[in-house]
Amino acid sequence: MSEVFELAGKKCRTFSAGEGGPVIFVGIMPGGEEFSKIEELLADDEECFTVFGFECREWNDDFSPWSFDGGNGQVFGSGGKETLAWLKEHAIPYVRSEFPSCSELAIAGYSLSGLFALWSLYESGLFRGAACCSGSLWFGNWDKYADTHKVPENGVVYLSLGGKEPGSGNLLTASIGTQYQKQKKRFEKDSNLRAFTMVMNSGGHFSDPAGRLAKGIKWLAEELSVY
Repeated sequence: MSEVFELAGKKCRTFSAGEGGPVIFVGIMPGGEEFSKIEELLADDEECFTVFGFECREWNDDFSPWSFDGGNGQVFGSGGKETLAWLKEHAIPYVRSEFPSCSELAIAGYSLSGLFALWSLYESGLFRGAACCSGSLWFGNWDKYADTHKVPENGVVYLSLGGKEPGSGNLLTASIGTQYQKQKKRFEKDSNLRAFTMVMNSGGHFSDPAGRLAKGIKWLAEELSVY
């Protein structure tokens, strides 16, 4: 059953497959179309889990962990800190109250929201896993940050990327293939990781975001339900 509601200034959407299992937070675009597609793709899944979608209207600010001028008009704020605080202070308490039988918490996202998901896993200690789908790992100073952090103990991480993304776009975003390989090597060396996978999809950055997110959410639900 799905629900739509306001929570401390953000529009949120939830649906559950069965009772109990992990809760997976997903930062989504306004409007609900993306979330509805994810729900449709996961409606018949056999795992028990809940997906909690939260909308952010200022995409380049609300999911940005720190300020960054990427050039060519790509300017990013530092609103990711406030978004993470909102998750801690409002969304997670709501989930603990409304879904008391749910177990672990994880977070997923696409593009800049995917970067935010990975950063939140490193930064907060709130989540056991993350799915970073076509994440913006080209983001300024990400290497410096990721090189000095580890995931929580027994963490699980899902990375995915479109096969046509590396080398595409401007000079900054074209580096995404190299950045994903660097991140893969970090995770292979991270002793706190219990499970990790990296998946290559067909198409470019804008090919089937909801489908890629659904795959990542399903993988997280399976990994977090068996441990």
